[in-house]
Amino acid sequence: MDYVSILDKPPMDAIGLAVLQTAVIFVFVLAGLKAVGRRVFGEQSPQDLILLLVIAEACDIGLTPEDAGFWGTMASITTILFLGWLCDRLGFIRKAIDGEPVVIYSGGRLDRKVMKKFMIDESDLDLAARCYGIADYRQFRLIIIEGDGKITGVPKQTGHRQADELA
Repeated sequence: MDYVSILDKPPMDAIGLAVLQTAVIFVFVLAGLKAVGRRVFGEQSPQDLILLLVIAEACDIGLTPEDAGFWGTMASITTILFLGWLCDRLGFIRKAIDGEPVVIYSGGRLDRKVMKKFMIDESDLDLAARCYGIADYRQFRLIIIEGDGKITGVPKQTGHRQADELA
C-alpha cells in the first residue's frame, strides 16, 4: 500500500491500531523509566538525552502501522500528548510516577539501602551540600531525595537560636 498523505481519506482501522500501539508503548516506556529510578531521570545528563532519543527511534516503527501514513502519525502524536496530559492531571498517576520523598541521612547516619536503590553516593550528597554553601553533607541534620530525584537537605543549626526561642 502507498503512503497515506494529508490529502487522502484517513484509514480508520490503521489509525485505531496506531492509537492502541502508541498507548501500549507509552505505558511500557513510562514503566521502564520508572523502574530505572527517579534519580536517573530527575537530573538529566547527556547520556540520558541519548537514551531518550534512542528509545524514541526504537519506538518509531512500533507506533504506527505502515498503511496508516500521515494520519497514523497524527493519531500517535495526539495519543502521546493526551497520555502526557492525563499523567499530569490525575493525582494517583502523578503520585505513582513521582513517588514520595525518602530520607537518606538522619541523625548522623546514612541509609545505604536507600542510597543504593536510588544510585546515590556520598559525592552526590557533598555536591548537594555545596549547593547550600556547606562544605560537607555531614553538616546537614536531614537529607531527603525528593519525588523528582533532587536531593534536598536541612542544615544543622550553627549555634544561633531560633527566632521563636528569642520571643
